[in-house]
Amino acid sequence: MNHPGLSGSRPRQARQANTAAVLQLLVQRGPLARGDIAKELSLNHGSVSRILEPLLSVGVVRELVERSTGIGRPRVPVELDSSSRYAVGVHLGLERTTAGLIDLAGHCVRTHTEHRDPADSAATLRQAAELAAGMADSAPGPVLGVGVAVGGEVDLAAGRVVRNEVLGWENVRVADPVRERTGLDVVVDGNVSALLGAELTFGAGLGRHSLLYLFVGNVAETGFLGSRSNDVVQGGFGRVLVPRLTGGGHARFGECGTDVALLAAARDDGLAVTSLTDLIRLADTDPVASGLLKARSAQVALVADTVFDLMRPDMIILGGSGAPSDRWLETVRDRVEMTPPQALARPRAPGDPLVVAAAGLVVRAFFTRGSA
Repeated sequence: MNHPGLSGSRPRQARQANTAAVLQLLVQRGPLARGDIAKELSLNHGSVSRILEPLLSVGVVRELVERSTGIGRPRVPVELDSSSRYAVGVHLGLERTTAGLIDLAGHCVRTHTEHRDPADSAATLRQAAELAAGMADSAPGPVLGVGVAVGGEVDLAAGRVVRNEVLGWENVRVADPVRERTGLDVVVDGNVSALLGAELTFGAGLGRHSLLYLFVGNVAETGFLGSRSNDVVQGGFGRVLVPRLTGGGHARFGECGTDVALLAAARDDGLAVTSLTDLIRLADTDPVASGLLKARSAQVALVADTVFDLMRPDMIILGGSGAPSDRWLETVRDRVEMTPPQALARPRAPGDPLVVAAAGLVVRAFFTRGSA
């Protein structure tokens, strides 16, 4: 995969990008012969062989039995050995801390969740460090490191939460206690940035030059990765004006489009629901519940049109509760005006989304390096 701005004057970065692309291709499409890899990524055979050689030597990739097509030399497929390395992912949510262990293909080996007091950051991080250490100790193979995903503004270089208004955290160092307890490298990033990275690594983003992730839940956040940068640009879209769910008129999405607002509207309409899952289940038989979800889909479609008009991404991933099923994704697609409907997709990364996203921070960095 030849990325603009990475070839020619910066051959080392181009090699790293191509290594990551080969590994991601093997995650999603493997096993593949060298010729197929070269064709898929627009590389020559020599480049593919030079990329695969160090990966084979450290056991991250393995060769399979030769396949003969009856014409020319036999083809030797290669595949990612997903069990050759593992990563720990930790998600710091509002009321729960979830830790998990994933392999190189993004599959969850195990997860564990514990409830906690979000206001006590010190206790939360001690608990998270213990959970991460337990997951690392249980791994059946080498562990690359620990990834931590958390909402709010994150200082990636320092591994700290600059500000998270939902948790009530300000200037909280996250990486240090986890690193001290586990002895592993620790990467900390925002939820949306991690989710976008997981889609690039394990999901729908392979081969996309620009990808935008819209997270719709209790918060409204977006992450964008363009073709000329490896850095995710994060922001919010809570100020976008959208139609209210009920009663007519318009309001900011952050006021009338979040999960909190959606469930409040459902209760105001007499529906006995306590979670979004309840509302989605009820929508199969109740026209009021179905109407609320359709109204939410119209809000999300307007947001998608707004960000598409500004950013022109190749694909928009609707994460969180914005498109909770294929049925509601189609409802959003029916309502967009600026956005090509097929440019909208649901997340495809496997397993618990935020645990995989957190651990994926480590796996993605490893894929780029291509060696332990």
